[in-house]
Amino acid sequence: MISLTFRQTVILVVVFLITCAGLIALDQQHRLDSARTPAEALVQPFQAALSRVGDRIHGLGSGSSASEQQLQAMTAERNELLAENARLKDLQQQVAELQKQLGFKQSRPELKVVSAAVVGHDPNGTTRTLVIDQGSNDGIKVGMAVISPDFFTGQVTEVSADRSKVTLAIDTSSKIGAMLQGSNTPGVVFGEWQAGGQMQLRYLDPSTAVKEGDVVVTSGQTARVPKGLVIGKVTAIHRNVQAAELTVDVMPLINFNTMQSVMVILNDGTQP
Repeated sequence: MISLTFRQTVILVVVFLITCAGLIALDQQHRLDSARTPAEALVQPFQAALSRVGDRIHGLGSGSSASEQQLQAMTAERNELLAENARLKDLQQQVAELQKQLGFKQSRPELKVVSAAVVGHDPNGTTRTLVIDQGSNDGIKVGMAVISPDFFTGQVTEVSADRSKVTLAIDTSSKIGAMLQGSNTPGVVFGEWQAGGQMQLRYLDPSTAVKEGDVVVTSGQTARVPKGLVIGKVTAIHRNVQAAELTVDVMPLINFNTMQSVMVILNDGTQP
């Protein structure tokens, strides 16, 4: 059986070789040209189909690349618009602060002020201070009151030629002469930030009538701090009848963390 199969294989190989040789010879003599055209006609649809598939695949690849480029362009445009929107918001906030500063100047013409930009805060976060870009070259001195834009912010505590350090009213080292607006009852506002609070008005007359929401302003009893600057509002009242004490918690009316500019008051308003 094996011998017979081997013989058949050999015979088929020989026949195949002879056929190939014969076809090659006929092709060289151009005797197959008449049969080539029908064969090509049969194969051509398959070639065309394969070509279309290839073109479609190439088109998909090109479309994908174009889509990616379009997406990148749209992303870049979106990022540019977001950045521009952020700049406009920042500019709008600066304009609003300048308008308020102008309003304060018009309402208190007796006060001489200089505007300054906030350029830094306490890097350690242990005190509530900030740094401004104006100093002794601009007439700033230690103790001068700082407002933003029309609320009392703090006092200048250090000065160099072109920089100043401002200690905010909520820092525990801050003590400012104050009073309840309306009754003019005097007291002293202490910073309470490191103690877990904001500010506290102490040394009030125990018989003082006070309620939540009352406004606290500077009394003019602290050197270089003019009278009538708004400090904050009363948020809680603590009466100790036995000790004859009255203290009130005070909440500032500004956000010290978002201030971009301030004004330093160069005089106390008592001199022309």
